[in-house]
Amino acid sequence: MFPLNAEFGTYEINNRTAPGVPSGVTLAPGPDGKANGSYEFLGKPNSYIEFSNSDGGALDVRYSITMLCWLYSYEQDGPIFNYNTAGTNWGVHLWVNKWKLFVRYTDRDYSNIKEGHFSQSTLPRRWTFVGTSYDHGTGEAKLWVDGVVNASFNIGAGRDLATQDSVRMGVKNDDDRYFKGRISQMQVYNLTLTQEQVQTIKKRQTGKMQIYVFC
Repeated sequence: MFPLNAEFGTYEINNRTAPGVPSGVTLAPGPDGKANGSYEFLGKPNSYIEFSNSDGGALDVRYSITMLCWLYSYEQDGPIFNYNTAGTNWGVHLWVNKWKLFVRYTDRDYSNIKEGHFSQSTLPRRWTFVGTSYDHGTGEAKLWVDGVVNASFNIGAGRDLATQDSVRMGVKNDDDRYFKGRISQMQVYNLTLTQEQVQTIKKRQTGKMQIYVFC
């Protein structure tokens, strides 16, 4: 859980992994409207946050996964959370693509998965709680928008996902699409959350961020 605010900066809330390394990003108002509650990405090649994930790092969830965050998109394509920061190989990633929320799931050897990439309708220009999940047992992959399933496909059970590399928010090297907007409360789970759990995480106390941990 990376709150991505003034209190925690780019640190994980319990220091379970290395903090992100920011470049060309600034603090901005968060989903509750309060100052310094998110990071703003400027839509430029030097505006990103990079998270180390080498040697079986904490972000290498590999099997089941849920990624969630608060997102304010300025309708410019680019990565929200992109495994594998450079090169022609693509790891698992969540993007804004053609002004839509987009996910691509890839196998551990970076091979594409049939129906492993899909998007939802155009994102609203406001704070939106978004995410994706994959269930290793059932093969079900989903996109989440404001706590409900917006799109769902079965991409095959038992996948070994490409989550072994470092991660960038905002920029992928060798790609000229750079996310422009704000991100807050980035969360990565090594399990598939239910709709009830996703909706619980979405709820926040006024003036205080609530953190939920599911095991």
